Amino acid sequence: MNAVKAVLQRIWDFLAANDFDSLLEASRKLDWSHVAKSPYTWLIIVPFLIFLLWTKKYKIIIVIASFCLFMLLIQKTLSHPGPTLALDDLLIFLAGAIALIGLNIYMFFVRE
Repeated sequence: MNAVKAVLQRIWDFLAANDFDSLLEASRKLDWSHVAKSPYTWLIIVPFLIFLLWTKKYKIIIVIASFCLFMLLIQKTLSHPGPTLALDDLLIFLAGAIALIGLNIYMFFVRE
């Protein structure tokens, strides 16, 4: 029980220290080309992906891919805190988010 409380406390501390704006700023600073070129990324991703494919854990792969695509969607469409959000960017973000949510609902609930 204490271990669960400790995990929940760490999650709470993380959420208290990082509000939505700071998480958005961290996602904007993420350089995808640098991540893709890093050998450490590939040393972690490739064996993990092979393990997931070998054990046929396709749902976990879908969740990871959806999270990466959502982070990319946030990075490309949501503007910096100062200016207002353009209607085109808002519509692209909403369409992408709805598509990701729809894909996940289909894969996890409808397809079973």
